[in-house]
Amino acid sequence: MKIWWLVILINGWAIIALGQNTIGLPQIINYNKGDFQAGTQTWDIKQDSRGIMYFANNEGMLTYDGSHWKIYPLPNKTIVRALAIDNNDRIFAGAQDEIGFFTPGYNGSLTYTSLKNLLPPSQNKFADIWRIEIYKESVFFQASDRILEYRNNSIKVYPNEWLYLKKAGDVLYAQDKANGLLQFKNHEWIPVGNKRSLTNVMVSGIIKIGTDSLLINTQFDGLYFLHNDSIVKKQPAFSSSCVFVSEQINPAEFVTGTTAEGCLVLDFNGHIVQKISRTEGLQNNNVLCVFLDKDNNLWAGLNNGISFIAYNAAIKYITPNKSNELSGYSTRIFDKQLYMGTSDGAYYVPLSDTGGDLSFSKGDFIHIKNSKGEVWRFDEVNKRILMGQHTGSFVIQNNISMPLAYGVGAWLFKPTSAVFPARNILVGTYTGLKMLEFNQDKFVDKGMLEGISESIRFLEIDNNNTIWASHPYRGVYQLQLSPDNKKISSQLFTDSAGLPSALGNYVFKIKNRVVFATGKGIYEFDPATSRFIPSSFLTPVFGNMEIRYLNEDTDGNIWFCSGKKMGVVSFNAPAAGKPFAITWIPELNGKILLGFENIYAFNKENIFIGSDKGIIHLNYEKYTTNKQAVKVLLGQVKASGKSDSIIFGGYFHHRSATGYQQGEQEIAALSKSYNSFHFEYSSPSYGMQNNIEYSYQLEGYDSRWSAWSAKSEKDYTNLPDGKYIFKIKAHDNLGHESDIVTYSFVVKPAWYKTIWAYVLYVLLFLGVLYLLHKWQERVLHLQQRRFDEEQQRLKYIHQLELEKNEKEIMKLQNEKLASEIHFKNNALADASMHLVERGDALVKVKDILAAVYKKNGNNPEIKNALLLLSDVERNNANWDQFASHFDEINNDFLKKLKNKFPALTNTDLKVCAYLQLKLSTKEIAQLMAISVRGVEIKRYRLRKKLNLTTEQSMSDFLNEM
Repeated sequence: MKIWWLVILINGWAIIALGQNTIGLPQIINYNKGDFQAGTQTWDIKQDSRGIMYFANNEGMLTYDGSHWKIYPLPNKTIVRALAIDNNDRIFAGAQDEIGFFTPGYNGSLTYTSLKNLLPPSQNKFADIWRIEIYKESVFFQASDRILEYRNNSIKVYPNEWLYLKKAGDVLYAQDKANGLLQFKNHEWIPVGNKRSLTNVMVSGIIKIGTDSLLINTQFDGLYFLHNDSIVKKQPAFSSSCVFVSEQINPAEFVTGTTAEGCLVLDFNGHIVQKISRTEGLQNNNVLCVFLDKDNNLWAGLNNGISFIAYNAAIKYITPNKSNELSGYSTRIFDKQLYMGTSDGAYYVPLSDTGGDLSFSKGDFIHIKNSKGEVWRFDEVNKRILMGQHTGSFVIQNNISMPLAYGVGAWLFKPTSAVFPARNILVGTYTGLKMLEFNQDKFVDKGMLEGISESIRFLEIDNNNTIWASHPYRGVYQLQLSPDNKKISSQLFTDSAGLPSALGNYVFKIKNRVVFATGKGIYEFDPATSRFIPSSFLTPVFGNMEIRYLNEDTDGNIWFCSGKKMGVVSFNAPAAGKPFAITWIPELNGKILLGFENIYAFNKENIFIGSDKGIIHLNYEKYTTNKQAVKVLLGQVKASGKSDSIIFGGYFHHRSATGYQQGEQEIAALSKSYNSFHFEYSSPSYGMQNNIEYSYQLEGYDSRWSAWSAKSEKDYTNLPDGKYIFKIKAHDNLGHESDIVTYSFVVKPAWYKTIWAYVLYVLLFLGVLYLLHKWQERVLHLQQRRFDEEQQRLKYIHQLELEKNEKEIMKLQNEKLASEIHFKNNALADASMHLVERGDALVKVKDILAAVYKKNGNNPEIKNALLLLSDVERNNANWDQFASHFDEINNDFLKKLKNKFPALTNTDLKVCAYLQLKLSTKEIAQLMAISVRGVEIKRYRLRKKLNLTTEQSMSDFLNEM
């Protein structure tokens, strides 16, 4: 560094300006405890290579990815006061009596590894770790009484009374209470400079300037400058409060966080460039830490909350009165001054230059005298600023409001001629049109024009000098000025003339043509048919979109408002095969002043938009040329079943040239019970979340990408088993699209669909086939057996039938034989009876003949007759013949009986034969020529011989023989 530069810098510091703030202030997004659900105080802020923000919080380490907050408490639940992130995205954390680091676990969730166990027992108790710096291959943790150097999985302790630790450039600095500023060199701490310095101050920031100089900020003693081992003290301090922290934000500026004045942005000369405090929108003025992220936007950790300051954004906010929130109706730059019409009069602020981004101009707005109430409009006419106000028409002269016409409120001013200077100027008022005449370098009120009494807030003159006015609740008026400029004729057009409706019509002049913005696109008037038709050159741009406001800038861009949204049509940057491109400004959705839309396009770096909170400044060139890459992060994947389970915590392990990606080993395989999934994703485009939209696809389920949506979560339920790839991408409103992030997972089939189940199914199928085969065999066997049994049964039945038939035959034969025997026995009995009867008759005849013979003497003839009768009687007594005949009939009955009972006599056999013939006792007595008593005696004796008991019947016994 050259010595002259040092002299200039030192001289510049001699007077430290506490002066004015910039007129444009960055957007501030405040996050309170209710947003991130953690402790109130934030002590340190860091960002990793993914873009995720990390905050050292009272309740642990807090992370934010643009959409979702997460808290990671330390094991001992103490306050985390310092963070640092190395090149491998390990997040080192320091707390009270605890040091360690966070890395992704097996499922992508951050897990904490404590390093405290590496300390010797005598050193493992310590107070808060206030700062962490990564220097070369080491990580340094600074407590009040020691610095711990972690390297190669070991810790070296440097005991001392340490006040500060900071890496600036390639050098690590520390402040020791006794020795002042030190630097770490050759593994030891050595003093900076030739003598002790900065021993009685508290350093709050060290910033590298050039190649060999340092800017040193202190808490209470202002700035110091180090050059060539020489430290120069500069006075006075730029803040009356404690400067707690300092960080460089660009090559020429740095920011300090104070305990009572918020954030101060300063240049290296100590001049305050911008002040960001509670007045400018910060949550509170007690700033504990500041951080510049990868997009050069500022984060502030506060005593109560976290604030994001879009310091590098293209959108700024201009508030003329910081003690009163005013609506901004109109803006105009004239004679190097910025004029603002508000709900409480007009304000102006001098501009040091009208080139570049005017939001960085420094100054305080001044209220224009005599401007009271609402100031609706500024119009530059004949190199004058005309002001339409609630109380009338005014001209600004020497920053003082001079009345032109009192009483009736004025909306706008429209010269009737484009030739400078315009002589006649129409004034749209609350109750019709007024005429101003410009004569002798001043405006003269010519009074109200006769013919119309409506409020005229929208007024244009076409190329045929026809005046068009629109009333949002009436329709469109076609006006014609009389030659004497005192009267005006009017014709009202409504929906009957081709307009979509009589309501919501606004007239503007675009591309030198008068057009009408409606609720269904842009229309023009066709003189040939006296009807309104869709605009031939703007309908392809806007279609049927509702348009409330149009304004063309000097570059031919058309600024428009649709509903609560705002955008711009550029014909210089065709897109998607069309000769134009529409760029929406979603950051301003709902912030434009609805009903009083106003866009003042001074140039491409300075677009002023009316808002309900002052004026919004848009650096359109910066906005459209912003090359910020759009990224998308997959924050969390949760699977739901009987219980919820986080299967991915947001951190992939595999790192490639394009970033972190899912490795094959990280693909989760889940049981069928987990078939519902919740995906969280975001874009680390902080401050641009309204610009970001997402599109997703679940490959294996969705057939196409989803429509773009700002929603940062997606749920799927009841997914069937299979392999899925969830894909997510993001884009901004400028058409920049992120790379696709993918996450693969597998829903395993239910147990009945696994390969083992299918093997089981095959085995079961084979078993069933086998059993079916065996069953078939058994069935066949049973059928065969049943067939055989049936055959046997049929055979048996047949045999039975045969036997039955035989038995029947035999029975018939037996019955026949029995009948024959019975018949023969009956015949035998009958014969026996006949013989008995004949014997009786013969006896009687013999007796008669014997009596006759005795009476008549020995008559030879009678004697011969008696001899003959005796022979007959002897023949009847021939038992042997009877027995033989009887046995022949009765199956040898007598022989069997004789053989069985040998003691039976012929007489006994006769009795048996007679009994078998069913002869009665009397008949037997006659046959045997004995008495009935004799027969009974014979039967009795016969029972004895047959050994019959008393109960046995002799007839039954004989039948069984």
